[in-house]
Formats: sequence, C-alpha cells, structure tokens
Amino acid sequence: MPQQSPSPSPTAPLVAGVDVGGTFTDAVVLTADGPRLAKVPTTPSDQGEGLVAAVAAAGQRPTVDLQALAHGTTTATNAVLERTLDRAVLLVTEGFADVLTIARQNRPSLYDLSAVRPAPTIPRDMVVPVPERITVDGEVLTSLTDAAIEAVVARTVALQPDAVAICLLFGWADPSHEHRLATAVAAALPNVHITVSADLVGSIREYERASTCALNAAVGPTMGRYLQRLSDRLPDTDVTVMTSGGGTADLDRMVAEPVHTLLSGPAGGVVAAAAAARSAGFDDAIAFDMGGTSTDVCLIRGGEPVVSLAGTIDGLPIGTSTIGIHTVGAGGGSIASLDAGGALRVGPRSAGSDPGPACYGRGGTQPTVTDAHAVLGHLDSLAGGTMTADVAAAERAIARIDGVTATGILDVVRAAMARALRRVSTEAGVDPDSLALVAYGGAGPLHASALARMLGCRATVLAPAPGVLSAVGLLTAPQRREWSRTVMVPPERLRDTLELLPLDESATGSIPDAAAAVRTVADLRYVGQAHELRIDVDPDAGEDLGTLAAFHRRHEQVYGYALTDADVVVVTVRRISQRPALHTEAVTGWDLGPSTPTTTRTADLGDGPEAVSVVARGSLRPGDTVSGPAILVQPDSTGLLLRGDVGTVDDHLNLVIRHG
Repeated sequence: MPQQSPSPSPTAPLVAGVDVGGTFTDAVVLTADGPRLAKVPTTPSDQGEGLVAAVAAAGQRPTVDLQALAHGTTTATNAVLERTLDRAVLLVTEGFADVLTIARQNRPSLYDLSAVRPAPTIPRDMVVPVPERITVDGEVLTSLTDAAIEAVVARTVALQPDAVAICLLFGWADPSHEHRLATAVAAALPNVHITVSADLVGSIREYERASTCALNAAVGPTMGRYLQRLSDRLPDTDVTVMTSGGGTADLDRMVAEPVHTLLSGPAGGVVAAAAAARSAGFDDAIAFDMGGTSTDVCLIRGGEPVVSLAGTIDGLPIGTSTIGIHTVGAGGGSIASLDAGGALRVGPRSAGSDPGPACYGRGGTQPTVTDAHAVLGHLDSLAGGTMTADVAAAERAIARIDGVTATGILDVVRAAMARALRRVSTEAGVDPDSLALVAYGGAGPLHASALARMLGCRATVLAPAPGVLSAVGLLTAPQRREWSRTVMVPPERLRDTLELLPLDESATGSIPDAAAAVRTVADLRYVGQAHELRIDVDPDAGEDLGTLAAFHRRHEQVYGYALTDADVVVVTVRRISQRPALHTEAVTGWDLGPSTPTTTRTADLGDGPEAVSVVARGSLRPGDTVSGPAILVQPDSTGLLLRGDVGTVDDHLNLVIRHG
C-alpha cells in the first residue's frame, strides 16, 4: 500500500516534485495547506504510472490540479544499465570507425586478469565512416562532397536505425560537416532521432565526445516515447526533467538530449542536501542518499555540490558536466549472499519493490538489508505505517544462509558505503572531520550515525522529510543549461573567446535571456597536464578575468602544490544559464506525523538487545533534544541515534546530531 499524506482540498494550482527510484517513487506536492508527500512502489515498465499514482496518493488529482511538475527519472539510466538500447548508427570520420571499441588504453583494474571492458554503446557493424577531415584549428583538410553525403545516407538508411549519432573528428572546431550530414539524414529518415556532437558536446577528447554522442542516440527514442506518454497523461502540466548537472530542463530539450538525464534522480537529492546543510549551518558536507536499490554520495563545498567535468555510467564516459555523484549498489533492498569463497556479500542485486524484502510479506525469500533492520528491532512498520514488518519472514530469510546474522549484514553494507563516502572525501583531499553528513533517502537515516562515526564526521543532519528529499530537490533546482567550446588559449586571451558562446534566445533555447542568470566558467590546466580544473570567470577582473590566480589556489587545494611559474592554458570555456526553480524558498510546513509520547522497545543498535527510546519526529519542536540510543520514526523514513548521540532540532526543523 502506498504511504500518503492527509488530503487537503486544493484551492490553487499545484506544483510537484516526483523522483523515481529503484524501489519507490516519491512525490512532494506543494499545496496551500503545506507540502504533501507520498511513497508508492515504482512501476519499472512505465515510470509514468507510478508518477501519477504518487501524486494521487498525496491527495491530488494529477490531470486536473497539477500546474507544474519537476521529474527525476531513471528511464535512460535503466536503458544503459540493462542494455535495452535503441538501434543506433554512428557516423564518424573515415579512419576512426573503431573509436568506441578502442576507447582509452587505461586499465582501471590493472591486475585483474578477468576484467572485461564494457561493450560499445553502438556496435562496430553499425558504424559508418564519412570521407571528410577537419583539423584541430577548424580548417577543412578533406571536403565533404555531396556525393559522399549521398553514399553515407544510403548506407545509414540500409541499416534501419531508430537513431543516428554524428561525431566527426574535431567537429567542435567547425560543425559545418556534421550539420550538413544531419540535414541529409533527417530528409531521408524523418522520424529518426538525430544527435550532432558539436551541438551536444562542444569540447575536446574524441572518445569521450563519441561516447556521449552514442549514449544520447542509443537512449533517445526510448526517452522520447516515455516523455510523450507522460505528456499525454498530463496534457495541461508544465513538465521539466532533472538533469545530471543539477538543474532542470524542458521536455523538448530532454527528448533531444536525454544523455543529460543519466544521473537525473540522484542529482535532485544532492541539490536539496546542499540546501539542508546550509540551513543547518554547514557549508561543507557529504550528501548520503540510501534508497531501496543503491547509495549515492557527493561532496558539498562552500554550500554547493561539487561538479565534475565528466561522469561515467556502467564504465562509459559522459562528456558533459555532472554533479560529482559516486554510486554503489547498496540499498535497503540489497540482497545478502555468500560469494564463491564463502564470504558474505551485500548487493548489488536488489529485491526491488516486487516482491521486495521478505519483511514486506509479499513472497520475498532472499535476505536483504531491510530484513536485517526488522530482525534487530529497528522497524516495526513500513511505508508510513501502512505495512507491518513481517519479522518472522525476515528471520527465515536470513536463516537460509548458514552463519549469517542481521548484524553481519549491516556491518558489510556499511563498510561498502563507508568506502564510497571516503572516495568523495578523504580520497579527494578533504578531511571528514570538517564535514557534516546529510543523510536522506528511505534508508539513509538508519545508517547515518554509524557511518558518521566510521568517517569521523563532525555532525549528521536529518532534514525534516529525509525520505523524500530528492523530490524536494527537484522543486528547488533551477532550470539550467550549459554550452561549451574548446579554445586552447593562454589566460590573457580568455576574454576574446567569450563571443564564441551563445547569448541570444535562439541559441539558449528554452531559457530566454531576460529571465536567465548567466555565469561563465573556464577549464584550466598547466601545459602538459591531461586534466583540467573548473574556475569561475570574473568579467570585471584583469586580462585573464581572474582565472590565473584562482587556478593556482585551486590546484594547490586539490593536489597539494601549485606551479606558479609554469605556463597555463585555458582548454574550454563554458556559459551556464539559470532561471528560477519551481519553488525558490525553503519548503516548510511539513506534516511529520502525529505528536505521540516517547515509548520504548527492545532493539539492537550495536550493543546487543536493549530498551531504546522510540521518538516520534512529529513531537519535536525547535530546541528539543533527543539522546541515543533511540529510534526516530516519521512518515517517510526511520532513523537511528546510537549511544552517545545527541540530536537538537534547529529553527528549520533539521535534526542536527552530534556524536559521542
């Protein structure tokens, strides 16, 4: 049964954020009476069904009341991970047809003799070479003739593709050949999704650009069909979709460029986590999102999520800016099992929402992390009290594996999550002692205190509704778009390159210039280096627009040294436009459940079975404190405070936990 909020009578147009996870679909609807939340099982065959059901479970009529919707979707993500990709053709410069197969020569697992590289998104027999060549300076070395275009299009049509990706060598330096091919392909195949690399990724690195272009084409038709069905379901609703870069975009752009949605869901949560950390007084933090299927973590610095110049999915590079999220297959539904050597493993396989963990009572028999919590007494109800945890079924599931205990399952999954948290903190040169841990997702608060102690974090922050924080982030994320252009100039010539980036409305598409806040950033590196650092551009600074000194400072912060006498090159310039979010203020007025008196029950929080306090989140007011050991219950999630923890409710209803 879905978890739902009380149903108000809508008196004004409503806006909603709906995040689709691997197990549950979360909705937060802003009404005149305050936010209403709901959790319903995800519908993998068509995520739109679960989306509409979640809004309805929040007490609203989706097709009547909803004025605007911000959506986090895993449609494109699942297509890549499950390799249910559309049939796509890749057009490349003659002589470079193996670009996706050769990839990079680095070996992430140097001593793994059984390591297997991910298969190319578009197989070699679907690659069509194009007789043309443009140099790195944008000069035409080999002209693209009309006859060549006709032959290439004929070969493309014969392959019967659903999508076509066009990625020519140095296409970013002069996109004319790519655009001529796109025009010809569109004329011959008018219903085929077409991706032009120069329009999608205007920067260097041939393989990363080709991979991004291929990914975009291979999920384009699937994403287009899904968004069309969603639009048909909600014909009068203004729908935007969360992008991997931390902003939203309209449906037309997401149909054309679905590669930007590959980290759609997790990005929304990180945006909201950064806001929660700021409101609790922490500019530096780690976002920790544990859902039913996976855990997503991200470093927050100076009140903003860290942005990566490129991301990866299933081992494939994405050459666009993404929030620096690291994901591991550890969630509430992660299945415990023994590997070939007899060691306990937890995840990445998940029980999902159907049948779900054994304690759901829906026929699941494999032991999961949620079952371990049920056996240890952490959970007596699920889905906001609409489902009673079947503890006996959970015990039977865990007993199926000889020698495995509920405590052992939690120890293993927490070790995996701690490694992920260190990946974005310690391994990035940031001391966890300077960071707060912002825990959210349906399962995040259950593990927050244990993980904060393992890392040495200064505090843990639980936002008012941590179980649906990703949906909150969708509502508060700005509409965002980014354009890039590789320039390869010294910093003192940076100002001359800014005219290469768009400013007019025709170029900015769905973000009119008058409504957008525009900022420019540049990717810099020392001459001879292979990777860049992103630096903000100050248009009122000197010839280098303030980038040179800022780059040296940033390099020393990240790598521990700066070469102030070395030559520096600006590799790529980027213009970022943002317009206001659906909701520009903090979401307040939460219904955190009934204000019931504190009770006790027997549970094992790590020191063996003992009487622990059971505290209703709805009973807490600003200034109230909660001391561990305690179980914190609320409609959207359950949290644990260990012995020595002291949580204080701040003025924003965050529970800030200090660890003993």
